[in-house]
Amino acid sequence: MPGSDQIARNLDAWFERVRAALFALAQEHAREAEGWMKENAPWTDRTGNARQGLKATVSMEEAEIRITLSHTVDYGVYLELRQGPGRRPILAPARERQAPLLLEDVKALLG
Repeated sequence: MPGSDQIARNLDAWFERVRAALFALAQEHAREAEGWMKENAPWTDRTGNARQGLKATVSMEEAEIRITLSHTVDYGVYLELRQGPGRRPILAPARERQAPLLLEDVKALLG
């Protein structure tokens, strides 16, 4: 029967494998979200900079894995937050679309 040190090492190894798998899953979903945003951005491109500047990045700190959706152009905030009938956000719709898909995959991974 394994001792407590071996159990702790096994748990640490299991946690690292799960963490790596979740990070890979987040990267896959970030790529999907970025592609979806670029294909579905509701504005008319004049230069293509805003569409090309849509990004989805993944970061990890300790037990937290984060997907960040963003613009790289300075007027991206205007595209997202302007009020009225001309409002054309893409970040929130991408989050609302991708989050349930990610959750399904996390549930499947963790069984």
